[in-house]
Amino acid sequence: MNYVVKNMEAIRTIKRMTKTHVAKHCGKTITWYKDIAKGRRGVYLDDVLLIAEALEEEPMVLFNPKLSETLNIKKTA
Repeated sequence: MNYVVKNMEAIRTIKRMTKTHVAKHCGKTITWYKDIAKGRRGVYLDDVLLIAEALEEEPMVLFNPKLSETLNIKKTA
């Protein structure tokens, strides 16, 4: 799984947002988001922009390759 998807999932989990919330905010189905989260569906730039908005984050945050490591440390601490 790529780090963009890992970052999306880490932020979503920390913010205690459901996959359903994110999918509905994006105007998509829950299956759409679950497939992205599981790596069964590619994530395109348009998707990243929608998901970042749903997560109330700047899109560039999701492209930080070290973010998921940092978030996992904060989450477990």
